Amino acid sequence: MINEIPGMKNERIKQFALCYTLYIMVHCCRSTWSYASGLIIEQNKLEGFTPQFLGYVNFTFLLSMGVSYFLLGQLGDKINPKLFVIIGTYPLSALFIILALIFEFTTAPKELYLVLLLLAGMFSSTAWPGLLSIMNAWMPKEQKGIILGVFASCINVGNIAGFANSGITIEICDLSILTPIYISGGLLFFMTILFHIFIKPRPPIISEHIISDTSQEPQVSKEVVGVKKLKIWKAWLLPGVAIYALAFGCIKAISMIVGLWLPAYLDYLHVTYVALINIMLDLGAGFGGVIVCYLGVRYQKRATIIVPLLWLGTILMVAINFLKDYDNPYGGYMALNFGVGFFIGGCYNNVAAAIAVELSNNKALKKYKHATSTVTSLIMGYGTLFGALNQIIVPYVKDYLFLYCGILAVVGGLLLIVVIITEWKLDDEPEKLNKEIEMH
Repeated sequence: MINEIPGMKNERIKQFALCYTLYIMVHCCRSTWSYASGLIIEQNKLEGFTPQFLGYVNFTFLLSMGVSYFLLGQLGDKINPKLFVIIGTYPLSALFIILALIFEFTTAPKELYLVLLLLAGMFSSTAWPGLLSIMNAWMPKEQKGIILGVFASCINVGNIAGFANSGITIEICDLSILTPIYISGGLLFFMTILFHIFIKPRPPIISEHIISDTSQEPQVSKEVVGVKKLKIWKAWLLPGVAIYALAFGCIKAISMIVGLWLPAYLDYLHVTYVALINIMLDLGAGFGGVIVCYLGVRYQKRATIIVPLLWLGTILMVAINFLKDYDNPYGGYMALNFGVGFFIGGCYNNVAAAIAVELSNNKALKKYKHATSTVTSLIMGYGTLFGALNQIIVPYVKDYLFLYCGILAVVGGLLLIVVIITEWKLDDEPEKLNKEIEMH
């Protein structure tokens, strides 16, 4: 058994830490750009860089990433997942540095930033599916749900790192708005090098005589030749995948709207402590993701837990929408954004990591060698494309940003009611449900 291999626990911790830290750096770059782009608009640093144009920039980034998820996702199950990750993160780190250099030393037209963000979206699409594929291979089955809940918090830690980086360099040290972009791009490049050197995409396969002889080094597993690979269009037919993808579209749209637009929204309302307010949102999401995953594993009723949380988050978002009518509402923004992060962000992390991996481990996929990257890319791809479409809408509803997000949360919850019914039927009629699943 793989758990009997000496040093396996320590090796799992190392692989977890490498994957976790790398994705922190990916999101650090994204949140740094989100912060800087709001200041570019506020300070009129680039002619024509308006909220509407930022909407097109964000739309281009997300559209590129969503399409790339669909086109490249299956590749992550066909090649070494380590290679799949780094073919995205190396050029992504370079792109952010190039973006800052162009902005600082040239008078390039604003349309060039559309091209750069299009490329950034494409290169961003390999990291999450590839890392989840590695995590799915390494983590023990009985603890996988909880571990993935913790792992998903790397999204929020990365956002916090980006906003802290921006807040310290710009607001405290009074440096250029491009400084945090240079820093985040450089850190992602450095972390990719460490990941490239030390990551092991699959755990070792050890024969009985090697287990008994602990002096020998573990042998890295080899890919099985000729095993079927899951096509992305077939993944839509798996039980639960389509409905979770549709609901995740709403949750992802909220995440992308808040993540990309909150700094600009707060600047538009002349609210200070922008970085700290953003950090509270991600702190809530990090804690919420772990708790939601734990409850899902504990009670095996994921949708039943997610829907009420989405709707609780909706109430808080509606409340945030009215804070602009008060003077100095900093405490209100911090507290309510923490709550929104906990409820909405916690659900996002749960679907993006734990549920995506669980769906990819469906018994219907036993004839496929690997399917994690494909299923994850389908769910993330659809969610990102839906989020991209909403970037065009946001500039026209910026006065009611959180109210609009609340509507999306309600729709996402309504979609998951179908899954709630299925969850409770599984308790009442397990044999009948299993026969129906087998028929699919």
